[in-house]
Amino acid sequence: MEAARTIRLVDSDDLFDYPIPSGERLDSHFFITWRFDWWLHSEFRLLADKEVRAVGFDLFNIAQKEDPVGTLPLDERLLARLTGESLEEWRRLMERPIGPLYNWKQCRCDNGYVRLYHPVVLKIAQDALGLREDRLAKREAERERKRLEALPDKMLRSGAPKGMTEDKALVLQFDQFMVDHFDAMGQRRPALIRKALEAFSLMREGIDWQSEFSA
Repeated sequence: MEAARTIRLVDSDDLFDYPIPSGERLDSHFFITWRFDWWLHSEFRLLADKEVRAVGFDLFNIAQKEDPVGTLPLDERLLARLTGESLEEWRRLMERPIGPLYNWKQCRCDNGYVRLYHPVVLKIAQDALGLREDRLAKREAERERKRLEALPDKMLRSGAPKGMTEDKALVLQFDQFMVDHFDAMGQRRPALIRKALEAFSLMREGIDWQSEFSA
């Protein structure tokens, strides 16, 4: 009876090192790419009772909001609470030949905690994180494109020579100079650009502009 209620502990040296770090969140991620072919042909779906399948399916989704993403706690009380079952009902489900934690295994997380992971759930989480990183990269590229597109006109209105604003290489160099030294919360107001243009000019002349500005 007791063995069915809990996951047996194993030596920490034998644990799988979970690859997703703690603190990596999917707070804005409201859907997952569900591997339905795996689900339809999985031993869990084909062999588990319907009650167990329902709770197990919930756990696949619940894990996406846990920390680290894709893991579950070991404590049966927490697992029961997460699935909305009483502890007695959770234990009853765990006593089935195939329980809700079928194929979940222990892992060691980067924060030192031992939790549960499922290989397929891990892959789903990694795919989701990859998609998010791809979206963030595209968003950043679009922000950079718009910033560079608007910069020549802003430079011109801040007093830069027209020839400078038409030199793409020089505009790129000035943009990077602003990113490194003058961007304050992404704001590029005329006064800030004028100050950056003055510093940029001194820098190109080989003058220590930071000393000049602090004098």
